[in-house]
Amino acid sequence: MSVHVRLRLGNESYALPVEHVLEVAELDDVTPVPGAQRAILGVRNLRGQILPIVDLATVFGIEGSGRPQRVLVAESDGKRAGFAIDEVSDIEQLPDAVDETESDLLVGAALTNDELVGVVDVRRLFKSLEQAGGLA
Repeated sequence: MSVHVRLRLGNESYALPVEHVLEVAELDDVTPVPGAQRAILGVRNLRGQILPIVDLATVFGIEGSGRPQRVLVAESDGKRAGFAIDEVSDIEQLPDAVDETESDLLVGAALTNDELVGVVDVRRLFKSLEQAGGLA
Protein backbone atom coordinates (compact mmCIF):
# COMPACT_ATOMS: atom_id res chain seq x y z
CA MET A 1 0.00 0.00 0.00
CA SER A 2 1.20 3.48 -0.80
CA VAL A 3 -0.19 6.99 -0.36
CA HIS A 4 -1.99 8.53 -3.33
CA VAL A 5 -3.91 11.69 -4.13
CA ARG A 6 -7.33 10.63 -5.40
CA LEU A 7 -9.06 12.79 -7.94
CA ARG A 8 -12.23 12.87 -9.99
CA LEU A 9 -12.57 13.31 -13.74
CA GLY A 10 -16.24 13.29 -14.62
CA ASN A 11 -17.63 10.15 -12.97
CA GLU A 12 -14.29 8.35 -12.89
CA SER A 13 -11.72 8.11 -10.11
CA TYR A 14 -7.97 8.23 -10.59
CA ALA A 15 -5.00 8.51 -8.25
CA LEU A 16 -1.46 9.85 -8.47
CA PRO A 17 1.32 8.80 -6.08
CA VAL A 18 1.65 11.60 -3.52
CA GLU A 19 5.41 11.94 -4.13
CA HIS A 20 4.67 13.42 -7.59
CA VAL A 21 2.06 15.95 -6.40
CA LEU A 22 3.30 19.42 -5.45
CA GLU A 23 0.02 21.25 -4.84
CA VAL A 24 -3.62 21.67 -5.79
CA ALA A 25 -5.03 25.10 -6.67
CA GLU A 26 -8.01 26.76 -8.34
CA LEU A 27 -7.79 26.52 -12.13
CA ASP A 28 -8.36 30.27 -12.66
CA ASP A 29 -7.28 31.92 -15.91
CA VAL A 30 -5.37 29.90 -18.46
CA THR A 31 -3.76 31.56 -21.47
CA PRO A 32 -4.36 29.52 -24.65
CA VAL A 33 -1.35 28.48 -26.72
CA PRO A 34 -1.95 28.65 -30.49
CA GLY A 35 -1.33 25.34 -32.24
CA ALA A 36 -1.14 23.32 -29.02
CA GLN A 37 -2.49 19.79 -29.00
CA ARG A 38 -6.11 19.34 -27.92
CA ALA A 39 -5.29 18.23 -24.36
CA ILE A 40 -3.28 21.39 -23.64
CA LEU A 41 -5.61 24.06 -22.28
CA GLY A 42 -2.81 26.61 -22.27
CA VAL A 43 -0.34 27.99 -19.75
CA ARG A 44 -0.74 29.57 -16.35
CA ASN A 45 1.52 31.56 -14.07
CA LEU A 46 1.51 29.87 -10.68
CA ARG A 47 3.71 31.52 -8.07
CA GLY A 48 6.06 32.90 -10.71
CA GLN A 49 6.40 29.70 -12.71
CA ILE A 50 4.76 29.29 -16.13
CA LEU A 51 3.14 25.85 -16.25
CA PRO A 52 1.49 24.04 -19.14
CA ILE A 53 -2.08 23.14 -18.13
CA VAL A 54 -3.19 19.74 -19.39
CA ASP A 55 -6.83 18.62 -19.44
CA LEU A 56 -6.45 15.18 -17.85
CA ALA A 57 -9.99 14.15 -18.88
CA THR A 58 -9.04 14.71 -22.53
CA VAL A 59 -5.84 12.68 -22.09
CA PHE A 60 -7.87 9.75 -20.74
CA GLY A 61 -10.64 10.15 -23.31
CA ILE A 62 -13.33 11.15 -20.82
CA GLU A 63 -15.94 13.23 -22.64
CA GLY A 64 -18.53 15.59 -21.21
CA SER A 65 -16.98 16.12 -17.80
CA GLY A 66 -17.53 19.89 -18.08
CA ARG A 67 -15.04 22.61 -17.26
CA PRO A 68 -12.44 21.47 -14.72
CA GLN A 69 -12.34 23.53 -11.53
CA ARG A 70 -8.96 22.64 -10.04
CA VAL A 71 -5.37 22.21 -11.16
CA LEU A 72 -3.13 19.55 -9.66
CA VAL A 73 0.55 20.44 -10.07
CA ALA A 74 2.72 17.37 -10.55
CA GLU A 75 6.40 16.76 -11.20
CA SER A 76 8.35 13.94 -12.76
CA ASP A 77 12.07 13.84 -13.59
CA GLY A 78 12.43 17.61 -13.19
CA LYS A 79 9.42 18.48 -15.40
CA ARG A 80 6.33 20.18 -13.98
CA ALA A 81 2.82 20.54 -15.33
CA GLY A 82 -0.63 21.43 -14.09
CA PHE A 83 -3.37 18.88 -14.67
CA ALA A 84 -6.90 20.25 -14.90
CA ILE A 85 -9.22 18.04 -12.84
CA ASP A 86 -12.72 18.23 -11.39
CA GLU A 87 -11.71 17.76 -7.76
CA VAL A 88 -9.36 16.08 -5.31
CA SER A 89 -11.47 13.65 -3.37
CA ASP A 90 -8.97 12.27 -0.87
CA ILE A 91 -5.39 11.57 0.11
CA GLU A 92 -5.17 7.98 1.22
CA GLN A 93 -3.34 4.71 1.14
CA LEU A 94 -4.46 2.57 -1.76
CA PRO A 95 -3.91 -1.13 -2.18
CA ASP A 96 -1.39 -2.00 -4.87
CA ALA A 97 -2.77 -1.58 -8.38
CA VAL A 98 -3.31 -5.08 -9.68
CA ASP A 99 -6.17 -5.01 -12.17
CA GLU A 100 -5.16 -4.71 -15.80
CA THR A 101 -6.22 -1.57 -17.66
CA GLU A 102 -6.45 -0.68 -21.33
CA SER A 103 -4.51 2.57 -20.89
CA ASP A 104 -0.73 2.68 -21.20
CA LEU A 105 -0.81 5.69 -18.88
CA LEU A 106 -2.02 3.65 -15.91
CA VAL A 107 -0.02 1.18 -13.85
CA GLY A 108 -3.30 -0.57 -13.13
CA ALA A 109 -6.40 -0.13 -11.04
CA ALA A 110 -6.99 -0.52 -7.33
CA LEU A 111 -10.25 -1.51 -5.68
CA THR A 112 -11.06 0.56 -2.61
CA ASN A 113 -14.44 1.00 -0.90
CA ASP A 114 -16.10 -0.87 -3.80
CA GLU A 115 -14.75 1.69 -6.27
CA LEU A 116 -12.22 1.03 -9.01
CA VAL A 117 -9.49 3.70 -9.06
CA GLY A 118 -7.12 4.08 -12.02
CA VAL A 119 -3.57 4.59 -10.77
CA VAL A 120 -1.69 6.99 -13.06
CA ASP A 121 1.85 6.19 -14.18
CA VAL A 122 3.11 9.76 -13.79
CA ARG A 123 6.45 9.21 -15.54
CA ARG A 124 4.75 7.62 -18.53
CA LEU A 125 2.15 10.41 -18.61
CA PHE A 126 4.85 13.10 -18.72
CA LYS A 127 6.81 11.16 -21.35
CA SER A 128 3.70 10.73 -23.52
CA LEU A 129 2.89 14.45 -23.34
CA GLU A 130 6.49 15.35 -24.10
CA GLN A 131 6.60 13.07 -27.15
CA ALA A 132 3.35 14.58 -28.43
CA GLY A 133 4.86 18.06 -28.15
CA GLY A 134 2.69 19.16 -25.22
CA LEU A 135 5.53 19.73 -22.76
CA ALA A 136 8.74 21.57 -23.50
